[in-house]
Formats: sequence, structure tokens, C-alpha cells
Amino acid sequence: MALFGKPTGEEIEEFAATLAVDLGRRFPPESEARTDPGAKYQLKVILDGLGARAVRYHSEQKLGIYKKAKLGNTFKWKLKELGYSNQFAENATKEIVTRLAVNRR
Repeated sequence: MALFGKPTGEEIEEFAATLAVDLGRRFPPESEARTDPGAKYQLKVILDGLGARAVRYHSEQKLGIYKKAKLGNTFKWKLKELGYSNQFAENATKEIVTRLAVNRR
């Protein structure tokens, strides 16, 4: 349980893992090899949705810089664990973390 309404590291890890699993379900690691415009658009839409969820979580939980970094790192490592390449995991994480950095309150 979060102390004084602030999320614990465990809760942030759980949320980040949920985002990564959702990406894995909607755009499996095998899809990474696709280069057609449809795949690129699909990935963009999915990452936009995940980014919006992360921003909503941030606005509800008031994440500081270290907790945002924890969210990003956990997301990236979970993607690698799911079978994505290092480059894909880096790019997807950059999309999410950039969205968090830009949408601060």
C-alpha cells in the first residue's frame, strides 16, 4: 500500500509490467520484423495509448523523477524479458518516458 498516497516502487513496477504485457499482447515480439506501413501505424497507436495511460497514472500518483525513471526501466526490462530486441525496447521506452516528461503538472 502506498504511504500517504504515494505509490511504492513495487506498485510502479507492477504498473510498468502491465504496460509491457499489454504491448506484448497487442504487438507481439514477432511483429517487430514487420516493416509495412500498417505495422508502423499499429505500433504508433498502441504506444500512444500506453503513453496516455502512463501520463494518467503520473497525474494520479504524482510521480517524481526517480519514480518515472523506475517506471521506464521496469518497462524496458519487461519488454526484453518478453522477447523484444534491445533496440525496440529502447525506442518504445523512449516514447513512454518522453510522454511522461512532456506532460508534467
